[in-house]
Amino acid sequence: MKEESDRAESFIPRIRKYLITTGNKIVSRISSDPLVKGIVILGSGTAISQALGILFVPILTRIFPPAIYGTLAVFTSLLSILIVASSFKYELTIPIAENDTDAEYLLILSLFIVCTLTLILFLVMIVWGNFLAGTFHFEFIAPYYWLFGLGFFGMSLYQVLTFWTLRTKNYALITQTRVAQSISSSVSKIILGLLSLGSLGLISGEIIGRFVGISTLGKTILPKAWRTIRTLDVPAMRALAAKYKKFPGFSMPAGFINEIILQVPTLYLASVFGFEIVGLYMLSFSMLELPVSLISSSIAQAFFGESSELLRNKSDKILSLYQKTTKKLFMFGAPIIFLGAIISPIVFPIVFGSAWKDAGMFSIPLSFMVVAGFVVSSTDRLELLGFNQWELAWNIARTILVLSGLYLCYLFSLSPVATILVYSAIMTFMYGVCYLLNVKAIHQVLKKFGTLQTSDTQSGTT
Repeated sequence: MKEESDRAESFIPRIRKYLITTGNKIVSRISSDPLVKGIVILGSGTAISQALGILFVPILTRIFPPAIYGTLAVFTSLLSILIVASSFKYELTIPIAENDTDAEYLLILSLFIVCTLTLILFLVMIVWGNFLAGTFHFEFIAPYYWLFGLGFFGMSLYQVLTFWTLRTKNYALITQTRVAQSISSSVSKIILGLLSLGSLGLISGEIIGRFVGISTLGKTILPKAWRTIRTLDVPAMRALAAKYKKFPGFSMPAGFINEIILQVPTLYLASVFGFEIVGLYMLSFSMLELPVSLISSSIAQAFFGESSELLRNKSDKILSLYQKTTKKLFMFGAPIIFLGAIISPIVFPIVFGSAWKDAGMFSIPLSFMVVAGFVVSSTDRLELLGFNQWELAWNIARTILVLSGLYLCYLFSLSPVATILVYSAIMTFMYGVCYLLNVKAIHQVLKKFGTLQTSDTQSGTT
């Protein structure tokens, strides 16, 4: 009995020691690995903001019917396509600029382009708003077509400021911003929905969240940029624009094509099946993506920051970083996404209300694409590696396949679920091609650096 008592008494200290040792190892790993540290900081903010979003969604789905959600999906789809050209892709050059002065000039260049294009968009919507609304089916916000200009400016400015923050690795600030955005956007949508503003309220709430993000990120960055503008060396800025001409020349067209392909299902479903089907599809897609999106954008941003630094330092660790990250993403994401796809038809009507019972029918067809996109999109850096033309060629090939697939769906009058299955299969295949292109591009970069052999040896032992 005494032996058993002594053993029981020593059990708790052993457990305590094990937990302390494990905790110390985790802290040590986080502090010594910049990528992991970045992911943890960004991921915590994303997790909190997404968790808040989850709490609000069942309320929003009971205020707004599927058809209203469909109008928001069309609005954001059209805006997402326009955002690609918001700064001619010069925002991507901010983290990889060789020094802080160049980075500031590229920031100012990006802001100048954003402001110019915003003014142009406002004028276009004022003059041709009714015509464009009839063409692209966004009459639901008549006569508030100027909301496109406001949304464009808010999303574009937030995007530029985020890339500057990534350069400085101020991940904590991005974390705070995401939480503030989530709360302000969701609360605004609920209040405006209760005021029976319909599509206008839902869209306005989305825009409010973006501007809250600008106020958080911009309070230190924008005053600094303004001081730099006063002593701006215009020829130097022009030289930088010419130096990074591949980004507007290749990355912007590639981005356009990429975004069109991502948004074309929404626009196709809206034109062929109506806004209600679009609303069901978007809820299914967002809920399926939600568990992994808690960390996907954080990983993408942290990976961008770390890989940019490795590239600037001509490090041989780029390949191993890419392979480790994609492997971990797949091992984490695949089980969660596939499980979510299986249970969603049962869970959706319980959580979101009976009006949304058919939303789960899209989950299984979408799951394969979501897994592939989670792994590859978070780490796709062809343009960062200098292979902008590969990115463009890949996007053109994907565009041809997707549009051909949707045309066949229309020709054979396939159902919404069958249409999404065809789209998902094409996208999954092309994500696999993108992964192989990234590996090949990294090999080319390492060969140029003269470190290919070292990198291959390291990746083979990891």
